[in-house]
Amino acid sequence: MIEFINISKRYKTDFWVKPFTALDSVSFKLEPQSITGFLGANGAGKTTSLKIMLGFISQDSGQIEFSKKLGTGLKKFEKIGFFPERPYFYPDLTGREFLEFMGEITNVDKVRRKKNIGVWAEKLKIEHAMNRKIRAYSKGMLQRLGLIAAIIHDPELIILDEPMAGLDPVGRKEFKDIFVQLWKAGKTVFFSSHIISDVEEICSKVIF
Repeated sequence: MIEFINISKRYKTDFWVKPFTALDSVSFKLEPQSITGFLGANGAGKTTSLKIMLGFISQDSGQIEFSKKLGTGLKKFEKIGFFPERPYFYPDLTGREFLEFMGEITNVDKVRRKKNIGVWAEKLKIEHAMNRKIRAYSKGMLQRLGLIAAIIHDPELIILDEPMAGLDPVGRKEFKDIFVQLWKAGKTVFFSSHIISDVEEICSKVIF
């Protein structure tokens, strides 16, 4: 579905300091309809890789090839759902208002938005908080809200950056169950982590 071919990225932090190499000729292939773990220590370059994959930053060298199934040009990003490591939420919106907004900007019609919000809020056990202001949400509730926002438009490829960070054991189990459910529904799930057990329990493939 996506192939990284000799991707390198360096950061220049100061004029007098040698550039820092975040990625050095990284190559891997993300297979369609797989659940793949992107495993590495903190600072290994996982987030940099995901940002390059999504076009947020550009690589210094190498190329990325996307499957034709995703489409061409910017259209391919319409079939991708992304959950960043540090998501931003509008604190004065309710959870429902935020998800309605996210569904609207990803071109989900009103009827399907309402259905998807209801289904996923129930599965992730935050339906009771949908009408609360987001500022009152706990860390775990924010993680759940962010996951729903990433999948509300029913994407083909779901990319998640440390999605289980800060969750308690019950929350981690619930998230892993959702990932497996999405995979069995034919989605491609790609998530980064530095926790080996999270990856080995559910992944069909691991990229180190």
